[in-house]
Amino acid sequence: MTAPAAIKPIRTDAEHRAALAEIETLFDAAPGTEAADRLEVLTILVAAYEQKQHPIEAPDPVAVLDFAMRAQGRTQADLAALLGSRSRASEVLNRRRALTRDMIDKLATAWGVPADLLSAAYPVRAGMPGALKRGLAATAVVAVLGTAALAGTIGGMVWAYGDSLPSTAELADYVPADMRRYDESGRLAAYRRFVPLSAIPAHVVGAFLAAEDQDFYAHDGYDVWAMVRAAGQNLMHPGSKPAGASTITQQLAKNLLLPGKPPSFERKTQEVLLARRIEAALSKERILELYLNEIYFGGRAYGIAAAAEQYFHKRPADLTVAEAAYLAALPKAPNHYRIDVAENRDRAKTRRDWVLGRMADDGFITVSAATFARAEPLTSAVQRP
Repeated sequence: MTAPAAIKPIRTDAEHRAALAEIETLFDAAPGTEAADRLEVLTILVAAYEQKQHPIEAPDPVAVLDFAMRAQGRTQADLAALLGSRSRASEVLNRRRALTRDMIDKLATAWGVPADLLSAAYPVRAGMPGALKRGLAATAVVAVLGTAALAGTIGGMVWAYGDSLPSTAELADYVPADMRRYDESGRLAAYRRFVPLSAIPAHVVGAFLAAEDQDFYAHDGYDVWAMVRAAGQNLMHPGSKPAGASTITQQLAKNLLLPGKPPSFERKTQEVLLARRIEAALSKERILELYLNEIYFGGRAYGIAAAAEQYFHKRPADLTVAEAAYLAALPKAPNHYRIDVAENRDRAKTRRDWVLGRMADDGFITVSAATFARAEPLTSAVQRP
């Protein structure tokens, strides 16, 4: 019987592969035997080699903080209270400000977050001065709406519109009410059932971020550059329907606080101002939860639970990637993409497949997953001719 080879440090890929092969043969070794001791030593040596070849990066402090907040049920408002500033909390979570030693000490003492996990350096996004950012946003609002004649008085008008805005304070505890509304003939006309964000899978949330607001976690309620791009598009095509460039937060502001208000310079300006206030008052997760439960999906469906039920007879938790991508395609133009209307189905599939591509580009799913999802037929549980 051949004696086992002497154990020595692993220095090459060939030695690494040989050690892995031997480990596989030793998995069933009885505890306390020479084979079990050899298995333990080989495992340590393999781990040391792999760490040297592929060092484990230090944990990202913002990701650690976000995880700790989720685990403890804390919000951005709680962080603001701890750090003594709403803007400071927002900047930290949006990676526009690095955690200082004082902040780390407060988090370690008050919330029990290990200081060493918060101390690693991480890139901070460069931000433009607030006044410049607000000025660009205001100018973009004018161009988006094609009202260049208002540009000369933009400053005074923008801030004047803020005086009459509804309060965002009630949103902190607001829960969209379950709703069933019937028409005169007794048929269900509108339906909503609230579901918490924790009951909505990551791939469903990712579909909406990819389709509606790729930079959701980076902006403060509105996306200046998206508005500037939309402004350029509107100036290039003055006769077409204006591009709005609304973020998820702006859509929430419009749906909850400015319902029924027709498109206008005033409304777009108020959307931006309200979006900034919402971002200061609520966490990103809370904003997403409200948005997904409020948005209109066409037909009688308000909110993700009603939409999943109406189109697929499913709960949000049971939606496939392809189904999630289709629902994320709807808010742009619900009645244009409803698959329970026969004439919509081709363009609905095209829009769904576009969302899947965006999900892959943004890293929410793999390219292979997007390919498989595109091959999935797009059919509604109940279809009309």
